Amino acid sequence: MKYAFYITFLLFLIYMPAQAATDEISLTSDTMQYDIEAGLFYAEGDVTIKARDIVIMATLASGHMNSRTFNLSGNITINGTWNGDNVNLAAVSATVEIGDRPVYTLESGISGTFGKIAIDCDYLQMVGNDITAKNVRKFQDQNAGITFSAENIKGKIENGELLQAEAEGRIVIKGTPGKSGDIVELKGKKAIYSIDRGTIVVSGGVSATQNKRTLYADSLVYFPVTNRIEAIGKPRITVNVDDENLSSLSSPNEKK
Repeated sequence: MKYAFYITFLLFLIYMPAQAATDEISLTSDTMQYDIEAGLFYAEGDVTIKARDIVIMATLASGHMNSRTFNLSGNITINGTWNGDNVNLAAVSATVEIGDRPVYTLESGISGTFGKIAIDCDYLQMVGNDITAKNVRKFQDQNAGITFSAENIKGKIENGELLQAEAEGRIVIKGTPGKSGDIVELKGKKAIYSIDRGTIVVSGGVSATQNKRTLYADSLVYFPVTNRIEAIGKPRITVNVDDENLSSLSSPNEKK
């Protein structure tokens, strides 16, 4: 039978040297069970993991120190820098793999900021500059003035900016113009954003609403910088005329 040696005491501290001295990982908690031979651990109470430029806090943690894999739950916060971008995130549960290319997978009740990106969703995975989000209620690029909501979003972030993204399922995109113009709301089934092209291409049951006017088309191209829309495939426009405007359109001979 394999022998397992466990140590449990208050404010337990583990240091694990990584590939370089600057890559040192530390794990602290109120109590901990640690299998020295296998490298397995279970930590509880004020769990704090420090790795590179990231500080992770949680209520519970378990994992494998040798493979640098951590499973966390309860009041998770992640703060620090990720590939040069400031990170401030909260979640209910998470799995963290601290390797040559760290992988952070967060689930349930995710909110916070990633560079200039504000996010609110139920699933978020960060691998290098690549991100994947699911059940996204808000994915806001504060620099570009664009806010997405969708079932799924995959994108690439660099220097705190969203370089490209692909969104699918019940998409709603709100574009906020810089100095002039009205806010535009786009809806569709799929959207592709590119900062290099300066466009968002939306397809599948597309509509664009701006100042009580709604444009319908097979697909459309939105230019966030100029707040301009190009419709493709059988476009049509409807105008929402409110009661006040209806009164102003009454015949001058109509008795009141």
